[in-house]
Parts: sequence; C-alpha cells; structure tokens
Amino acid sequence: MPGADQDRTIPIRSDQVFEVTARERVTDPIVELELAPSDDSEGFDFLPGQYVLLSDTGYRLAPRSYSVANAPRSDGTLRILVTRVEGGQLSTWVHDELKPGDRVLLEGPYGSFTADPADRADPVLYLAAGSGLAPVRSLLEARLEAGPPCGPTTLAFSARTEDDVIDRERFIGLGDAHPGFRFIRTLTSGDGPPPHGRLPEQLAGLCGDLADHEVFIAGAPGFVAACAEAAEAAGAERARIRTEVFFVEPQPWSDAAPETSPDDVR
Repeated sequence: MPGADQDRTIPIRSDQVFEVTARERVTDPIVELELAPSDDSEGFDFLPGQYVLLSDTGYRLAPRSYSVANAPRSDGTLRILVTRVEGGQLSTWVHDELKPGDRVLLEGPYGSFTADPADRADPVLYLAAGSGLAPVRSLLEARLEAGPPCGPTTLAFSARTEDDVIDRERFIGLGDAHPGFRFIRTLTSGDGPPPHGRLPEQLAGLCGDLADHEVFIAGAPGFVAACAEAAEAAGAERARIRTEVFFVEPQPWSDAAPETSPDDVR
C-alpha cells in the first residue's frame, strides 16, 4: 500500500502544541485554519494525504481527525478544513470560539491515503467533495511542486452551488502555471455554467478512459463509493483507486470498532 514502505514511514508523536495563525471561512459550513508549531513544540513531519487529531489544550473536547490540506512546508505550518456539524462539539468550538493566537493540540500523523513518488509520471485523477478536498489538495500540491516529470493531472471537485466551490481561483491559477493540470468543478444544484449533476455520473464524459490512471477519492461515504465504482467502470484498476472516507472517526490507538460521532466529518 502507498505510504507503507519503511523508508517513507513518518514517526507518530505525542500531542504537540500549535498556534492558530490564520482563520478563513472558505464556504458557509467550512473554516480553514492555518496552524504553526508553538515555540515549545517540535512539530512533526507528515506525508501528503495524511491526517492529524485535533483537540483543545485543556483536554475538554474529544479529539477528532482532520486531513492536512497542504504539502509539507519548511516552516512546519499545517492547514486543515473543518466542517461545522450540528451537535459536533469540536467543530462547533472551532467555528464559534477558536481564533488567531489561540493554541490547540495536534497528534499524528496517521493514514495511508498517500502517493508513491515513483508514480509521478503516470496520469493522476483526484476526485473530492466538501472538506474531502483537504487531503487531495495536499497530494496535488506535493505533486505539482516536485516539478517534472509530472504526468497529466486532473482535479474534479463536486459542489452543490458555485458558493460551495473551494479554491476555484487558486486551481485555475495552477492550471495556468502547470499546463498538464486540469481543474473541473461540477454542480449538483444552483445556477452556473456546466457541467451539472453528480460527479460519478459525469465522470466518463469528463475524464475519458482511466485505464492508466492512479485515482484518489475523498469525501462522504456515498460520494466515495459511487466515484470508485464509476472510476472502475471507466477503466481504472481497482488496485489503483485510493479512497478516504470522511464520516467514520479513525481510532488508531485502538483495535475496537470505531463509534460514529457528530464530529466524524473531517
């Protein structure tokens, strides 16, 4: 599996204190945080596509998992996307209380939704919806920043309306800077130019034959399952389809079956 090779293993560390250095509402239900290691924190390394556990420094709130939304940076800063969930204590705290200058605890990194750097010349398709964009954006940044050789790269993002499209201008700019990169957004409701409709149903027409592609899919369970089925129908090999579901809370510290929580949307 990608990320499992010994020479690419990132050590898991205990809680590290990070400071909120920026906060931006990117859509009505999603806040993006920038987090920097505090002066007394070691910070940690991670692989693009991995996630961390976020909690408060007073240990009042149960930690929840959030994918890192950027490629590794020399200053150790991380960005995460937090969706407000009704009844979710941690997401409510982030949306209603957390502000620049506050401190949080991060633990990790975890996860194997990572890319093999040896596959950079192969075509890659990223499919995401909502805050599922976070690990995909991390993977995409790392792929484009590494420079050539880089095969054809496509990001298809599904949103309800134009207001729910995250980072539209940024991805358009990446397309201008990287001729091999293509950004597609689909809308499931609301006005706007085509394409419209559910991404799985549009996939074959938008992306063509996927026989030689690596495919990364992140989002809600139904979206991920439908996209994986559509990608395979379009020719992608099942072994080359990687998925990251954003509902069930991973519990890497336990072999017990995870319990569903209102905060289990990363």
